Amino acid sequence: MINDNNDLKKDIVYRRIKQLIVSCYFPMGSKLSETIIEKKLHANKAPIRDALKRLQAEGLVKRRPKSGTYVFSLSNQDLIDLLNFRFVIESQATILSFDKQPQKLAQNLRTVIDKMKEDLETNNIRDYLDQDSNFHQTLVSLCDNHYFIESYKLVSAIMDTARNFLGNNVNHLHRSVIQHEDILKAVENLDIGKVVELLREHILPDYGAYWKGSNLNGIITRK
Repeated sequence: MINDNNDLKKDIVYRRIKQLIVSCYFPMGSKLSETIIEKKLHANKAPIRDALKRLQAEGLVKRRPKSGTYVFSLSNQDLIDLLNFRFVIESQATILSFDKQPQKLAQNLRTVIDKMKEDLETNNIRDYLDQDSNFHQTLVSLCDNHYFIESYKLVSAIMDTARNFLGNNVNHLHRSVIQHEDILKAVENLDIGKVVELLREHILPDYGAYWKGSNLNGIITRK
């Protein structure tokens, strides 16, 4: 029972630190102080250190010898590589989801879109960004392929962090919801070719849309 309680505490601390990073409470590139985290979460150092090791394995934090632990940052090439990886995984998983459950996919996406619009109308930006992430998770989650789902998890938290950083750009958000609705319409029209084309424009900066004109410099560290 003692070990179970310790494991539970470790999981809670891990999830809370991860959320503080994804929400940009701890900004990209910032140094993480165990003392500050300890005070913020009212947690002991042991579960904090365990959490930081797990987050390091996920790429959300970096350890620098003789310097400390830092929230991840992205070089220009890191960002390009990340977005290309995300597009390949997400588009192929979406094709599988579409082939297996097109009606359920459309229904689930419509539910998310309706909530996104509601959050945008009420200026509930934090919930909007959560639903933005949920939209893309929905595309992948119905593919019924463990390898695609786990591969997408490798980048989803990093992408959520970048998305949250860009969340204060109102023009960006309005552009975002239009693109998500276009993707949904293509799913409803059973046009998977159009879905993939729209995802390419939505995800990859060279093709337009989602990242174009956004303040990416704030999340990039040139190496």
